[in-house]
Amino acid sequence: MSSESLEDALETVQEELESLGVDDALAREVVSYRLLVERLGEERNNEWWESIVFTETGRDRLEEVTPKTAVKARIDLAQRIGRKVEQDRLPENTVSLFYLGPTAESQIDAELENIGKEDVPFDALESLSITFDEAGWADGLVDDTEPAIDTTETVMQIGDISDESELKSRRTLREVARQCVVAYGHSTHNSLRVPYYNIDR
Repeated sequence: MSSESLEDALETVQEELESLGVDDALAREVVSYRLLVERLGEERNNEWWESIVFTETGRDRLEEVTPKTAVKARIDLAQRIGRKVEQDRLPENTVSLFYLGPTAESQIDAELENIGKEDVPFDALESLSITFDEAGWADGLVDDTEPAIDTTETVMQIGDISDESELKSRRTLREVARQCVVAYGHSTHNSLRVPYYNIDR
């Protein structure tokens, strides 16, 4: 699968989130990165975590358990899986793709509360079936972002936030999310690299 196909899937997910009522462009962008990375890391793809959230089976199971809120439950579960994996690996006082600090996370959560009852199956994500044998698969996903440093470490610090108040800037949050999604591109099949920014305190 080409990076163009990943770009198409990412764009489709952003459109689906907008149709669900996620009006804020930054929230849509961040959540779409998270959902894409979560799907790429699932079982039968790159095996970074034990998850089938964005498979047909995962969808069917959530619809059985939470029929009225299955779409939101699916998004929430995907984000929780990514956040848990990151938290288990990263040091304290960091931000990453799945955790951009308390202020940003509360804003994203508020946007997701607006999700309507519309049934969006996330077909573009479900149809992604790909394993990565080489790093660099995410380099073309985000415009004007430098590819992350090459590393063989399981975690990689890709920058510093000099003050936590910087995380109130939408521009900074967008840049952190974009750099992190590109840095996730150093992950390959069965080999997860978790990127993060250190917060100076």
